[in-house]
Amino acid sequence: MNRLDALLYTIAFSAYLAGFFGFVLHVSLKKEIMGKIATFLMMLGIIPHSMAFIVRWTAQGHYPLANMYEYMGLMAWMVVVGLLYFIWRYKNIKIGVIVAPVAVMLLVTASLLPSDINSQLMPALQSSWLAIHVTMAALGSGAFLIAFASASLYLLTISNNKKPGDVTPAGKEWFFFGLFWVGIPIAVSIILNVFGLMPVQVHSIEEARINGIADKMLTSFSLSTGSKHLLLGKSVIGLGIGMIFGAILWPFLRRKIKPSNVIGNSGSQFFVIIVTAILFSAVIIGYMIKSGTITLTPRSYMKIFEFFGPLLVLSWIMTPVMYYLLLILGGGWMERLSLPRPILEELSYSAVTIGYPLYTVGALFAGAIWAEQAWGTWWSWDPKEVGALIIWLFYTGFLHARYQRQWKSERAAIFIVLGMVMVFVSFFGNYFFGGLHSFEVT
Repeated sequence: MNRLDALLYTIAFSAYLAGFFGFVLHVSLKKEIMGKIATFLMMLGIIPHSMAFIVRWTAQGHYPLANMYEYMGLMAWMVVVGLLYFIWRYKNIKIGVIVAPVAVMLLVTASLLPSDINSQLMPALQSSWLAIHVTMAALGSGAFLIAFASASLYLLTISNNKKPGDVTPAGKEWFFFGLFWVGIPIAVSIILNVFGLMPVQVHSIEEARINGIADKMLTSFSLSTGSKHLLLGKSVIGLGIGMIFGAILWPFLRRKIKPSNVIGNSGSQFFVIIVTAILFSAVIIGYMIKSGTITLTPRSYMKIFEFFGPLLVLSWIMTPVMYYLLLILGGGWMERLSLPRPILEELSYSAVTIGYPLYTVGALFAGAIWAEQAWGTWWSWDPKEVGALIIWLFYTGFLHARYQRQWKSERAAIFIVLGMVMVFVSFFGNYFFGGLHSFEVT
């Protein structure tokens, strides 16, 4: 890719990645100079990042926030700006260790999305409200990401206060993991396939037409292994559906079968491990889809489960890896980090209070005005509109509970992590649910 904007994004990414490693060295070696260098690199990266935005604007002739690649790039920009602001506010460079990797992962994920220059906007996008709606929604989401990073670290650093005879997380949480995240999805997949409730597997829609089954529910999901294309749609869809069942049952049934001598906070730590494993797995699956290793069924209502299926299987591998990195190996590393937990809690709350008004004005109010101008209605129950409303209600509930019920500590941190999961589901929902916002995937 020889475009100038792509080159500038690459330079920004390199600066952010080097900055992240600088923050890690600052913590591990306790060298103040490394922290200053890392902060300088993050500030330096903002320059080409901002220039890339301007270059795309000039090249396209319109505001460069018309697709998901540009949206995610602005989210990363907001994360870095927020990082620099919070380092200045709390006078603590170590904050960079938890926030810098978020910007790096955003740019990595953005690189998997279509990034072609598009000078011809569809009519719905030809509005001055585009800049207000999408910019503020992206900046708000970026602030929520900072809150997610700090809340995740807050949960990971909870002390278990283990006593003799206590059941360890390795003995308890892995049992729940095997039951709800592995056993139930596999059982659901087997049951659905045994009773013939899965779509018919075909190599293509053309093949279905030739065989006279084009009117049936179909799946052409395939996994490429060299010269072979394995049709695994029925299995992965079943696992994807089972993943939803497992995710719903896990928190409810966990309390019913919780041992009396269990360590109280281990579940919160494992929750963060699972979420982190899912996010990393999603990036890898996205790369496999882009490279052609995985092929999803075009225009299928089951496409979301075709994504969830391999995501679930990969998370079975990534979860032990994240457990080792973040809890086993990271336990001592987090002690070196020595970020006071009140700062982590305040940081996550402050980031939400910054993101909430941005998201409210951008995603809801400006979005409604734009929708009325583009489609003649303020509200159309479009999947993206519904997703934005759910996210807004969720964060509204969190802030209300914080102000009125004094929700803090572990409960508040879990809410913030769940809120960010909702943001990602809404963001990538365009690929699976369609609707009036489906133009953003092009």
